[in-house]
Amino acid sequence: MTKNILIFCAHSDDEAVGMAGTISKLVENGYDVYKVVFSYGESSHPHFREEVVINKRTKETKKASEFLGIKETIFLGMKDTKVKEDIEETNAGKIVEKILSQYKPKKIYIPTEKDPHPDHRAVNNFVLNLIDKLKLKVPVYEYEVWNIVNENKPMVYEDITKYYKKKIQYMKMFSSQWQYMYALWLPVYFRSRKYGNKNNCKFAERFYKVR
Repeated sequence: MTKNILIFCAHSDDEAVGMAGTISKLVENGYDVYKVVFSYGESSHPHFREEVVINKRTKETKKASEFLGIKETIFLGMKDTKVKEDIEETNAGKIVEKILSQYKPKKIYIPTEKDPHPDHRAVNNFVLNLIDKLKLKVPVYEYEVWNIVNENKPMVYEDITKYYKKKIQYMKMFSSQWQYMYALWLPVYFRSRKYGNKNNCKFAERFYKVR
C-alpha cells in the first residue's frame, strides 16, 4: 500500500504558509509527499519579464522542496491569476486524473474554499469536483493561506511544535516572495500559537476535512 501524499497549490509557496510543519512531520513519518503547482506565479513581479520570474520561482521551489523532503514538484504551467479560466480551456482534468491514478494518494491537501485569492479557490473547486467525479474514496483536507475567517467544517489540528522552526526556514527559502512572506511572519506565528492552544501543544496547523 502506498504512503503517498498529494498537495495541490495554486502557487509554489502556498503550502509553505498553511502546512509546511505538517509536511515535515509527514516526511519524518515515512510518507512520500508530492506537490502539484498550477501556476508559476509569474505576475508577482510585473516589472520583470515573465520568463525571469518563472525561472527564479522554479529554482527556489525545487531547492525548498528538497530541503523539506518533498519528493517531486509538478508544475502545470497555468496563467497566474487566470487559473480558473485555464482549467476550463485546457485538458487539466485529464492531467490531474493521471496524477491521481499514478500516485494513488492516502491523503490530499488543497487550499480552502473561501480563500480570498481566486486562484486558490479555483484549485479547491477543481480538485474537489474531479475527486467526486472519479468517485475517489480518499481523505481531503483544506489548508489555510490567506484565510481570515473560520469555516463551518470539521477541523483537524496537527501538532507542529517540533517542526515550527523548519517551517519558518522553508518559508524563507521563497526569497522572490519575501514581501509577502514578511507580511505573514506574525500572522503565521500567532495563528500557530492559537491553534497550538486548542491542541494542547505550543504550535499547530489547522485543516478542514472536506472529504
